[in-house]
Amino acid sequence: MKKILTLVLSFILPGIGQIAIGRIAVGIAFFLGEVTLFNSFVCLQYNTSAPPAPWQSGLIVGCFVFLWLGCQAHLAYWLFLRDPSRYNTEKELAFREGLRYYLLDEFSEAMRQFQRVLRFDPCDCDACFHLAVCCSRCGMYRRAKRLFRKCADLDDARKWAEETQDELLLVQEARKQRRLKAKPKPADV
Repeated sequence: MKKILTLVLSFILPGIGQIAIGRIAVGIAFFLGEVTLFNSFVCLQYNTSAPPAPWQSGLIVGCFVFLWLGCQAHLAYWLFLRDPSRYNTEKELAFREGLRYYLLDEFSEAMRQFQRVLRFDPCDCDACFHLAVCCSRCGMYRRAKRLFRKCADLDDARKWAEETQDELLLVQEARKQRRLKAKPKPADV
């Protein structure tokens, strides 16, 4: 019953269903898209001295309907095809497995598990941090640096701020050491 009510509310106000199931950013994006298109239509119809060309109104209405249908399809997918409880359970299981492999210093398997978590939720700061550390330990310094920066961007609570900075310094030092080893020394004459 809750799923049907959420779907009905989303028919009336696009985006509210996504917000209700916890997909807040997506819900806000759908809502703002619909409001923007509606505002464009109203401005086109009533704020111009000459009547708009039929194709202009049709284009805006078509975009509005397309976005509205996309919103409903997205919500139906999350409500009926992708069960959020199963999704969260799989995500937690993958994260725990990743941590287990991480603590056993099996970084390649830990990386696979943390990547799986990030496929479920690309904004998971904890998984991003641990994946970056695994990449750093495996010598993938460029990828680790990119992931540490992503983690810093995602970390609103500043949970990993100090560790991220420390790890970034370690990555930069390791990259320097690698470059020095790879650089050929001049031959003694």
